[in-house]
Amino acid sequence: NRIRSVEALIRWNHPTKGQISPVEFVNIAEECGLISELGSYVLETACYQTQAWEAQGLGQLNVSVNLSPRQLRDAGLETLIVKTLEMTRIPAENLELELTESTIMEDTKGAISLLNALRALGIKISIDDFGTGYSSLSYLKELPIDILKIDRSFIDGVESSKAQKAIVKAIIVLGNSLNLQVVTEGVENEAQLSLLSR
Repeated sequence: NRIRSVEALIRWNHPTKGQISPVEFVNIAEECGLISELGSYVLETACYQTQAWEAQGLGQLNVSVNLSPRQLRDAGLETLIVKTLEMTRIPAENLELELTESTIMEDTKGAISLLNALRALGIKISIDDFGTGYSSLSYLKELPIDILKIDRSFIDGVESSKAQKAIVKAIIVLGNSLNLQVVTEGVENEAQLSLLSR
């Protein structure tokens, strides 16, 4: 019942179209080769904001930043992250990097090597939208991860769906058995909170 972590989510504030969702522009940024610059901006801005909140007395918060498949293949990603942490004075253990199952599956060996290096620095790794990808569960035991994030599609209406309850329960048991932290996205009412807490 307290704020422990925040997630950085980018929006494009267009002068005439208003706020544009990343669903509409992140793929374009990847295709145009601008995703590294965009990712660097998000990482730096998120870390500076987290540091500013700590300076205001809000305590040490974890900040979670999404990584795209293209960023994961960028040879300079580890160096960028280390420099950003040094520049913003955020402890490595307060940074969480989020990847989807499909992102990791694009180059499993390369991803595992990079994620091991980042975890060695103290950075936390989470699998975002867990349960919606097409990866094999056999990879889960090999992946250097700390957190499973259950996709909000399993939470919406979970209090009245026997099937969704079963899926969410199975993911929680799986995460706990693998000694992972489990996070549920999209909890929006007391019934959901109560159910998930139990």
